[in-house]
Amino acid sequence: MKKQTKYLILAAIIVGVLAIGLIIFFATRQDDISYTVEDTLPDGGGKQARVILLGGQSNASGCSRDEYLKTGVSSEKYTSLENGFENVYINYFASNTNVSPGFVKSSTKQGEAGGFFGPELGLAAKLNELYPDETFFIIKWAWGDTNLYDQWLSPSSNGKTGKLYQHFVAYVEASMEYLLSKNYDVKIEGMCWMQGESDSFSTKNATNYETHLRNLIQDMRKEFSRYTDDDGMAFIDATINNNPVFWVYCDMVNASKEKVAEDSPLNVLIDTNIHGLSCKREPIDSPDLAHFDAMSQLKLGYLFAYEVAKFIE
Repeated sequence: MKKQTKYLILAAIIVGVLAIGLIIFFATRQDDISYTVEDTLPDGGGKQARVILLGGQSNASGCSRDEYLKTGVSSEKYTSLENGFENVYINYFASNTNVSPGFVKSSTKQGEAGGFFGPELGLAAKLNELYPDETFFIIKWAWGDTNLYDQWLSPSSNGKTGKLYQHFVAYVEASMEYLLSKNYDVKIEGMCWMQGESDSFSTKNATNYETHLRNLIQDMRKEFSRYTDDDGMAFIDATINNNPVFWVYCDMVNASKEKVAEDSPLNVLIDTNIHGLSCKREPIDSPDLAHFDAMSQLKLGYLFAYEVAKFIE
């Protein structure tokens, strides 16, 4: 019981800190949702490029520690990740604690607060390995401790459209318009989604997750249809960590993800638990049970890339 209480207290602290930041951010932005992309890219000259979207909460935003990544891979591998990739660029917004100055090479420390990273790192590394002669742009907008029940709620759920949904769409639109203005021939190949932890605290949220996720996918495809193939955009989801002591209704959330994945061949679900992704080892003295360990986060990015690759012609 003491161990469970410790986890619940830690969860409450994490929720409180991120919630304060969220309130401040949206109080200042109000309903004026718009983004401007700083000009950082050369003229594309009509070059074809593939776009990958990335959204969700903290395990998408990036709370895995760079210091552990540095000790988890070889020095040669870390240098490669740190230097970034000449053919994979990213425009990112990580919980308003780390925001990119326009499109930059995808590399380390592009998660929250500057010392962390998210799945974009493994995604970029694997795309670079699989398609060294292709150009990719990752567009990431994610915020920790946020739910699908109302914050990411999409229009088809017949409620008030969530602020995070609106911000994500506005950020992607601004990024795509910028890429087109720089003469890149861009197409969105897929959207990667790492979210659901915050909805596992409530039976109401968890019970409605299936409907809200199904509507989110439908609406995202509609929003960006002009940038995709006629058959639509792939949606690559991932299960949350199976830890009912911490994520109380994780089974309900993950079961909903499984059902929605069966809706369409364009829907994919990565089972992070079967793949052994862990939230139990780092920091060593007091593990952060809410967030993937560094090597697990890197692997999640690889898994996203493998699934995206299945939809690239």
